[in-house]
Amino acid sequence: MDNKILSLLLSMLMVSMAAAGCLGGDDDDTTTTDVDGCTDSTATNYNPDATVDDGTCAFPPVAGCMDSEASNYDAAAVEDDGSCTYSLTVWHSYALDSTEEEAFNNVIAAFEASHTNYDLDVQYVPFDDLKPQYVTAAQAGEAPDVFRLQNDALGEVAANNVGGVSIIEDLAPYMTPAELAAYGTSMSGVTVNGEILGLPQSGDSLALYYNKDVLDTVGVDYGNISNWTFTEFYTAAVTVSMASENHWGLCFPYKAAYQFWPWLTGYGGSIFDDSGNPTINSASTVSAIQTIQLALYGQPAGGTGVLPDGSSPAVLKAGCDWGNMEDMFKDNEVAFIIQGPWAYGGIEASNVNFGHTVMPLSVLEIPFSPFVGMKGWSVSSGSDSKAAAVTLTKYLSGYDSQVEFAKTAKLLPVMSSVLDHPDVASDSVVAGFGAQMARGFGAPAYAAMGSVWGPVDSMLADVFDNGMAPADAARKAQAAIEKALGIPLTVDDDADDDGYSIDGADADCNDNDATVYPGADDPEGDGIDQNCDGIDGVDVSVTMTLTVHTDDSSVTAVSFKGAYGGWALESGTQDGMMWTLEITTNPGTYEWGAEDQDANWLGTHCEDVDGTASDDGSNCEFTVTADGTITGQTKLHYMAAM
Repeated sequence: MDNKILSLLLSMLMVSMAAAGCLGGDDDDTTTTDVDGCTDSTATNYNPDATVDDGTCAFPPVAGCMDSEASNYDAAAVEDDGSCTYSLTVWHSYALDSTEEEAFNNVIAAFEASHTNYDLDVQYVPFDDLKPQYVTAAQAGEAPDVFRLQNDALGEVAANNVGGVSIIEDLAPYMTPAELAAYGTSMSGVTVNGEILGLPQSGDSLALYYNKDVLDTVGVDYGNISNWTFTEFYTAAVTVSMASENHWGLCFPYKAAYQFWPWLTGYGGSIFDDSGNPTINSASTVSAIQTIQLALYGQPAGGTGVLPDGSSPAVLKAGCDWGNMEDMFKDNEVAFIIQGPWAYGGIEASNVNFGHTVMPLSVLEIPFSPFVGMKGWSVSSGSDSKAAAVTLTKYLSGYDSQVEFAKTAKLLPVMSSVLDHPDVASDSVVAGFGAQMARGFGAPAYAAMGSVWGPVDSMLADVFDNGMAPADAARKAQAAIEKALGIPLTVDDDADDDGYSIDGADADCNDNDATVYPGADDPEGDGIDQNCDGIDGVDVSVTMTLTVHTDDSSVTAVSFKGAYGGWALESGTQDGMMWTLEITTNPGTYEWGAEDQDANWLGTHCEDVDGTASDDGSNCEFTVTADGTITGQTKLHYMAAM
């Protein structure tokens, strides 16, 4: 081949290769091609080759708790895996170390065993404190989910609201017809204006305890005591009282409204009429008080007493209260006391030989009908876990719970079916108190009930501490109740037209005498307290200090009460082992005592101002003389049991 031609061909080949190098060959190609697909490695359709997420990723369903009221609610869950847990706060008021607390703990343990997804924070609140503490907590958004309350307080508590909503949840929407039927007529005691404010768990009823040894000693046959008339009962009490100066026929807290209700109903009276209006100012109230006065003071010859001369001795020990009543009964010093089933365990443990039965018929042959209070469980309307709280409430108030409380604590069930349970049907205590409860009247759930207790307690103190006539005391109580409720007065609260009402601040101490009123001239020596300061003549009131000394660390609060203040409770001030209360009182002799945070009476071990200590089973007592001298017992000792 010609060399020129060959050179030309080689040149062309080199130019072609150079051109190919400039344009890029296969070995050096860096061009990429985008791949669309799911780029999330947690997706079920993840594409590892995808370079651009095209929104097609698919994920497995999220399983978790889907209940928004649960503690572990998962907003992302689309399948409920049954893992929901519930944290609830529960307030109870069973006295610590009591059989009631034991039964409650057993019920809580049973619930937790069968509801392992519930976390319960159980807290104790003293009975007298629970109602006001709950109202305060609810209004601050800090209420427990579930709480225990007596039925006569339900209407009063439910009247409080937050943002226009009652602080108690209406349980009606949560209840089935079968569940309601199981409670029977007891549901009426927890229903207010059609709303179910709680579920009843137990009933309370006073009954008559009798000391067999005391009655045997004086030869009283009590074989038919459940059918006694009032005359038979009263005659037995007289027989005991006459046998010894150290024995009494009867002891009960006669200045407590709760204890007054059976006497009121025995004379045909009631707390409210059918329309819910208070009816304390009645002939029945007066007759009931007069009967208690007869028992307390007796009557002279020529009266209608049971003795041949028409007289009767005093059969009711003066100063009887919730504390010393049981002590006297256990010490065989009194034949009869009026008390509830909650006291049975303590009395039985003392080994006293006793029985219990229904109270007798009154002289009008009407049953003495005690106040049947029910206690049960309610749900806070502010709970974040209402459905779970209702589940717990149903359990705490249900059949199994009522059986446990009847067996262990002798609390009376409100479900009639519980009485057929073998362990309950054979229990004479529950059966006996159940018979008395059947004679009782249901505690009204009216909100107005909260305005009744104080005035009736004051009515009894006016009579038994201040000597007021029963009719005037009843009229005063009625006026106080109606004013508290803001309803029109049905009584004349200023009968003597001296410008001073019979109730309230600066009350007229004698509303039948226009010369007697606060601030009136009060000449000394005429035996009349014209200016209502508690004494005849000028005010020589004295300020003094009462003291309770205790080394019992379980005592966390002390409340004082006594005749100097109408037996109203006043909180003491703590300084180490000492609790004190400063009072101002007029000349006179006054009984007093104190109770702890659980309303346990702190005994009768008293000390005089001169340091002399004694314990005769009576309340402490001091005297203020006209010249202001203080003598008697101003200190109370309560030591921890060894």
